[in-house]
Amino acid sequence: MRSRSPSRVSGSLALRVTIWYGLTFLVIASALAIISYYYLSIAVRDNRKTIQSKLKEVAAVAQEHGVDGLDRYVNFKYPKYSRKSVFVRVIDANNRVTFQSYPEIWEEFRSASRTPEVAGIWQYVPSTQDRDVLELLTARLPGGYLLQAGKEIQDRKEILEHYRDTIIAITSSVILIGLAGGGFLVFRALKPVGELARTTQAIVTTGNFTARVPEASAGGELEDLTRLFNRMLERIEKLINGMRETLDNVAHDLRTPITRFRGLAEVALQEQDRSEQREALISCVEESDRILALLNNLMDVSEAETGAMRLNIESVSVASVIRETIDLYEYVAEENDISIAVDCPAGMKVSGDHARMRQVLANLVDNAIKYGQSGGHVWINAREQDTNVSIAVRDDGCGILPEERPQIWDRLHRGDRSRSQPGLGLGLSLVRAIVSAHNGRVEVQSSPGQGAVFTVFFPVNPTPA
Repeated sequence: MRSRSPSRVSGSLALRVTIWYGLTFLVIASALAIISYYYLSIAVRDNRKTIQSKLKEVAAVAQEHGVDGLDRYVNFKYPKYSRKSVFVRVIDANNRVTFQSYPEIWEEFRSASRTPEVAGIWQYVPSTQDRDVLELLTARLPGGYLLQAGKEIQDRKEILEHYRDTIIAITSSVILIGLAGGGFLVFRALKPVGELARTTQAIVTTGNFTARVPEASAGGELEDLTRLFNRMLERIEKLINGMRETLDNVAHDLRTPITRFRGLAEVALQEQDRSEQREALISCVEESDRILALLNNLMDVSEAETGAMRLNIESVSVASVIRETIDLYEYVAEENDISIAVDCPAGMKVSGDHARMRQVLANLVDNAIKYGQSGGHVWINAREQDTNVSIAVRDDGCGILPEERPQIWDRLHRGDRSRSQPGLGLGLSLVRAIVSAHNGRVEVQSSPGQGAVFTVFFPVNPTPA
């Protein structure tokens, strides 16, 4: 088994998709963690509304009952005091503390400024015991007094640290799980692409078009691509096999006339009698005509299949085309003791290329006579059906095997495997190509030993394909 190089691994589509997926997931998860941490920090730290409310409350009591009444009010209103409560103190004009609700707390934050300049300004005073931070607001009272209210940002550090540790652990776990799951899904999803690449590599290396990509039963775009790729390989394999068979048949069909051509030319060179030389040259011309007919038919089929065949569309009498074809093959039919019967309504017309339509009918009649039996019959029937005109050529010959029926339209296919019968094997290919060029169709019905019926359908007013 071939190992994959590091460059191949790093360039793997699945790996790159996994890395991009992981980076995207990491950015999103980190952003969510940072945003949630930021808002939690604000929520934990935001004591200002509570402090402002307490400051106004105490200031109103001081104005109504005086500074001396604050002691009774605070002790009465808040008998059980804790570090989580808002605590206050009053400072006189000489910068002396006249009242404080919780002396131990204020001693811990003794670095808090007591000057009038800090009135209305928020202070954040660190603890001397390195425990927490005091959030403090100062307000002026009548008589030069300063009222300060503050609250510890209590447990903030612990909460944030705990949250930070928790969110890091959760985010890391989620990212790892996401990367593992994403990588698994990506590699699984792109498995058909890898199979396709390996199959293509095998075809390129060995030239063996029988290789196929394993198909999964599950649906999806990649599975559809796999099936289409396999159908394409089947099509290519069929075309290549057809080309090989075509080349073999062309070589077989050309070898004989070219060998004869060379032999006749050698005879003509050796003969001294001018009449013998003339006969040899006539035979050379006949053999060259056979070769040219093969090549011209191949070119006609290619032109028709590629849409390059030029059609001289005109109003064509179907009876006239059939009569011209019968006149052409009447002598051959008599030699083979085969009778030809025609059933065609007079005046039936169709738009098409007269010469090409006669070529189609001539090939069908030629095959019917060639594969018919002595004393047999050939029937030609023409009918008008809606927008089509159908011309059927039926014989009572040997018929066509069911497994051979799809192959009769291939180029250079010969029903006679011994290839003893004269012919090029291009007749039916040319028939289908010309009919398709007229935007028509051709059908065949046959059973072994019971003859065959070839029916062509020409549109009454065709649009050339």
